[in-house]
Amino acid sequence: MKTSELSIKAFLLTVMSVALIVSCSPEDGEDGAVGPQGPQGEQGVAGPAGPQGEQGEQGEQGETGTANVIYSDWIASEFGGLAAAEESDQLLVSFGLGEFNNANDVLLVYGRREINVISNEVYQLPFELISQNEIYRYRLSEGSGFIALYVEALTTDGGSNLFTYFDDFRYVLIPGGVSTSGKSNIDFTKMSYEQVIEYFNIPE
Repeated sequence: MKTSELSIKAFLLTVMSVALIVSCSPEDGEDGAVGPQGPQGEQGVAGPAGPQGEQGEQGEQGETGTANVIYSDWIASEFGGLAAAEESDQLLVSFGLGEFNNANDVLLVYGRREINVISNEVYQLPFELISQNEIYRYRLSEGSGFIALYVEALTTDGGSNLFTYFDDFRYVLIPGGVSTSGKSNIDFTKMSYEQVIEYFNIPE
Protein backbone atom coordinates (compact mmCIF):
# COMPACT_ATOMS: atom_id res chain seq x y z
CA MET A 1 0.00 0.00 0.00
CA LYS A 2 2.81 2.36 0.82
CA THR A 3 4.40 1.55 -2.49
CA SER A 4 1.30 2.72 -4.37
CA GLU A 5 1.19 5.96 -2.44
CA LEU A 6 4.83 6.61 -3.20
CA SER A 7 4.23 5.96 -6.88
CA ILE A 8 1.30 8.35 -6.98
CA LYS A 9 3.31 11.08 -5.21
CA ALA A 10 6.20 10.65 -7.62
CA PHE A 11 3.88 10.84 -10.58
CA LEU A 12 2.26 14.05 -9.29
CA LEU A 13 5.65 15.60 -8.58
CA THR A 14 6.79 14.84 -12.15
CA VAL A 15 3.62 16.39 -13.64
CA MET A 16 4.03 19.55 -11.57
CA SER A 17 7.68 19.91 -12.62
CA VAL A 18 6.78 19.58 -16.29
CA ALA A 19 3.96 22.14 -15.94
CA LEU A 20 6.29 24.60 -14.23
CA ILE A 21 8.90 24.30 -16.99
CA VAL A 22 6.31 24.71 -19.79
CA SER A 23 4.75 27.81 -18.17
CA CYS A 24 8.06 29.74 -18.22
CA SER A 25 8.27 32.24 -21.18
CA PRO A 26 11.46 33.02 -23.14
CA GLU A 27 10.73 36.70 -22.60
CA ASP A 28 11.14 36.31 -18.88
CA GLY A 29 14.93 36.11 -19.12
CA GLU A 30 17.31 39.04 -19.90
CA ASP A 31 18.62 39.53 -23.47
CA GLY A 32 22.09 38.21 -24.08
CA ALA A 33 24.93 40.31 -25.58
CA VAL A 34 24.97 40.77 -29.39
CA GLY A 35 27.57 38.59 -30.96
CA PRO A 36 30.25 39.92 -33.41
CA GLN A 37 29.28 40.42 -37.08
CA GLY A 38 30.35 37.61 -39.32
CA PRO A 39 32.75 38.11 -42.27
CA GLN A 40 31.31 39.46 -45.56
CA GLY A 41 30.63 36.84 -48.16
CA GLU A 42 32.58 36.67 -51.40
CA GLN A 43 31.38 38.87 -54.28
CA GLY A 44 29.67 37.05 -57.09
CA VAL A 45 31.21 36.74 -60.52
CA ALA A 46 30.19 39.62 -62.89
CA GLY A 47 27.98 38.65 -65.81
CA PRO A 48 29.22 38.96 -69.40
CA ALA A 49 29.21 42.51 -70.90
CA GLY A 50 26.60 43.30 -73.51
CA PRO A 51 27.55 44.07 -77.13
CA GLN A 52 28.90 47.62 -77.79
CA GLY A 53 26.56 49.90 -79.73
CA GLU A 54 27.43 51.27 -83.15
CA GLN A 55 29.21 54.65 -83.34
CA GLY A 56 26.93 57.53 -84.26
CA GLU A 57 27.33 59.56 -87.43
CA GLN A 58 29.62 62.60 -87.33
CA GLY A 59 27.77 65.89 -87.03
CA GLU A 60 27.93 68.68 -89.59
CA GLN A 61 30.75 71.19 -89.26
CA GLY A 62 29.61 74.44 -87.67
CA GLU A 63 30.09 77.89 -89.16
CA THR A 64 33.24 79.89 -88.60
CA GLY A 65 33.22 81.45 -85.15
CA THR A 66 32.87 85.18 -84.64
CA ALA A 67 34.74 85.56 -81.35
CA ASN A 68 37.81 87.09 -83.06
CA VAL A 69 35.99 89.72 -85.10
CA ILE A 70 37.62 93.13 -84.59
CA TYR A 71 35.65 96.37 -84.86
CA SER A 72 36.24 99.99 -83.98
CA ASP A 73 34.10 102.64 -82.38
CA TRP A 74 32.94 105.43 -84.64
CA ILE A 75 35.98 107.61 -85.40
CA ALA A 76 35.26 111.28 -86.04
CA SER A 77 36.09 112.57 -89.52
CA GLU A 78 39.01 115.00 -89.69
CA PHE A 79 38.33 116.15 -93.24
CA GLY A 80 36.21 119.10 -92.16
CA GLY A 81 39.15 120.69 -90.37
CA LEU A 82 41.42 120.54 -93.42
CA ALA A 83 41.75 123.00 -96.23
CA ALA A 84 39.94 122.31 -99.50
CA ALA A 85 41.95 119.91 -101.65
CA GLU A 86 41.70 117.59 -104.60
CA GLU A 87 42.23 114.63 -102.26
CA SER A 88 42.81 113.99 -98.55
CA ASP A 89 43.29 110.99 -96.30
CA GLN A 90 42.87 110.10 -92.64
CA LEU A 91 44.51 107.31 -90.65
CA LEU A 92 41.99 105.08 -88.89
CA VAL A 93 44.21 102.35 -87.37
CA SER A 94 47.49 100.47 -87.71
CA PHE A 95 47.22 96.67 -87.54
CA GLY A 96 50.09 94.45 -86.46
CA LEU A 97 51.14 91.97 -89.14
CA GLY A 98 49.65 89.15 -87.06
CA GLU A 99 46.30 90.93 -86.74
CA PHE A 100 45.44 91.34 -90.39
CA ASN A 101 45.87 89.05 -93.40
CA ASN A 102 44.83 90.86 -96.55
CA ALA A 103 44.66 87.60 -98.51
CA ASN A 104 42.13 85.87 -96.25
CA ASP A 105 40.47 88.43 -93.96
CA VAL A 106 37.41 90.51 -94.81
CA LEU A 107 37.75 94.22 -94.06
CA LEU A 108 34.65 96.42 -94.08
CA VAL A 109 34.83 100.21 -93.72
CA TYR A 110 31.78 102.42 -93.24
CA GLY A 111 31.02 106.13 -93.30
CA ARG A 112 28.16 107.63 -91.27
CA ARG A 113 26.37 110.95 -91.65
CA GLU A 114 23.82 112.49 -89.33
CA ILE A 115 20.41 113.18 -90.84
CA ASN A 116 18.87 114.60 -87.67
CA VAL A 117 19.25 114.13 -83.94
CA ILE A 118 17.62 110.68 -84.02
CA SER A 119 18.67 109.15 -87.33
CA ASN A 120 21.80 108.52 -89.39
CA GLU A 121 22.77 107.07 -92.74
CA VAL A 122 25.59 104.54 -92.98
CA TYR A 123 27.30 103.57 -96.25
CA GLN A 124 29.98 101.01 -96.98
CA LEU A 125 33.12 102.36 -98.65
CA PRO A 126 33.92 102.87 -101.45
CA PHE A 127 31.09 105.38 -101.81
CA GLU A 128 30.63 107.91 -104.61
CA LEU A 129 28.81 111.17 -103.93
CA ILE A 130 27.90 112.12 -107.47
CA SER A 131 26.24 115.41 -106.57
CA GLN A 132 29.54 116.79 -105.18
CA ASN A 133 31.94 114.89 -107.48
CA GLU A 134 33.48 113.03 -104.52
CA ILE A 135 34.61 109.49 -103.85
CA TYR A 136 35.25 108.08 -100.37
CA ARG A 137 37.27 104.87 -100.17
CA TYR A 138 39.89 103.16 -98.01
CA ARG A 139 43.43 102.02 -98.68
CA LEU A 140 46.02 99.89 -96.92
CA SER A 141 49.64 100.89 -96.53
CA GLU A 142 52.12 98.27 -95.32
CA GLY A 143 55.06 99.41 -93.22
CA SER A 144 57.72 97.69 -91.15
CA GLY A 145 55.71 95.40 -88.86
CA PHE A 146 52.31 97.02 -89.43
CA ILE A 147 49.53 97.64 -91.97
CA ALA A 148 47.91 101.10 -91.80
CA LEU A 149 44.27 101.62 -92.72
CA TYR A 150 43.40 105.01 -94.23
CA VAL A 151 40.18 106.61 -95.40
CA GLU A 152 40.66 108.57 -98.62
CA ALA A 153 38.48 111.29 -100.12
CA LEU A 154 39.08 112.68 -103.59
CA THR A 155 37.27 114.64 -106.27
CA THR A 156 36.28 113.13 -109.59
CA ASP A 157 36.54 116.38 -111.57
CA GLY A 158 39.94 117.59 -110.37
CA GLY A 159 38.40 120.34 -108.21
CA SER A 160 39.08 121.16 -104.53
CA ASN A 161 36.58 120.09 -101.89
CA LEU A 162 36.38 119.95 -98.08
CA PHE A 163 34.95 116.40 -98.01
CA THR A 164 32.45 116.97 -95.21
CA TYR A 165 29.77 114.50 -96.28
CA PHE A 166 30.57 111.94 -93.56
CA ASP A 167 30.74 112.77 -89.85
CA ASP A 168 32.65 109.63 -88.77
CA PHE A 169 33.97 106.25 -89.88
CA ARG A 170 34.35 102.76 -88.46
CA TYR A 171 35.80 99.43 -89.59
CA VAL A 172 34.96 95.74 -89.05
CA LEU A 173 37.67 93.11 -89.54
CA ILE A 174 36.52 89.49 -89.99
CA PRO A 175 39.51 87.10 -89.72
CA GLY A 176 39.66 84.04 -91.91
CA GLY A 177 37.67 85.29 -94.87
CA VAL A 178 34.05 84.69 -95.72
CA SER A 179 32.30 82.37 -93.27
CA THR A 180 31.05 79.15 -94.84
CA SER A 181 28.84 76.26 -93.81
CA GLY A 182 27.86 73.05 -95.50
CA LYS A 183 24.87 74.67 -97.22
CA SER A 184 25.68 78.29 -98.00
CA ASN A 185 28.38 80.90 -98.48
CA ILE A 186 28.08 84.31 -96.84
CA ASP A 187 29.55 87.32 -98.60
CA PHE A 188 29.65 90.04 -95.95
CA THR A 189 30.58 92.69 -98.50
CA LYS A 190 27.09 92.28 -99.99
CA MET A 191 25.33 92.71 -96.67
CA SER A 192 24.06 96.02 -95.33
CA TYR A 193 25.69 97.61 -92.31
CA GLU A 194 22.67 96.73 -90.18
CA GLN A 195 22.86 93.08 -91.23
CA VAL A 196 26.59 92.85 -90.42
CA ILE A 197 26.33 94.29 -86.91
CA GLU A 198 23.31 92.09 -86.17
CA TYR A 199 25.09 88.97 -87.46
CA PHE A 200 28.15 89.57 -85.27
CA ASN A 201 26.26 91.22 -82.39
CA ILE A 202 28.36 94.40 -82.68
CA PRO A 203 27.19 97.26 -80.44
CA GLU A 204 26.52 100.66 -81.96
